[in-house]
Amino acid sequence: MGTQMVSQNTAILTSWKDIARYMGKGVRTVQRWEMDFGLPVRRPQGSNKKAVLARPSDLDAWLALRCTSRAQQDHHGNGSVPQFSKLAWLHAQIETARKLHENNIELATQVRQQLAELRRQVLELRMHKDQ
Repeated sequence: MGTQMVSQNTAILTSWKDIARYMGKGVRTVQRWEMDFGLPVRRPQGSNKKAVLARPSDLDAWLALRCTSRAQQDHHGNGSVPQFSKLAWLHAQIETARKLHENNIELATQVRQQLAELRRQVLELRMHKDQ
């Protein structure tokens, strides 16, 4: 319905309802999270403000970065967490950072492509104006 398959393992959530369902929250909650906390949703070029897209991997990375368990908050930095738990937490943080970095590279590539297309369109408009 609202989820489109882009490749074998990559789904795109195409509505607030799909995003909310994926996050296990209500639509208004995830909309508020976007406004207040920067939930990573995108809006298709040329569409209205209500149309949104989100990748589950982006949402997972955002959630891992923004949210920690109470146990992690209570024990963070006081030495009472076993070494294995600290390493697991650190590994999870590194993996989250890696995913966010990959997503940023992909977004930068998309921005460069869109900018090149915009430049091409501006040059084309100038050529038509001069004729």
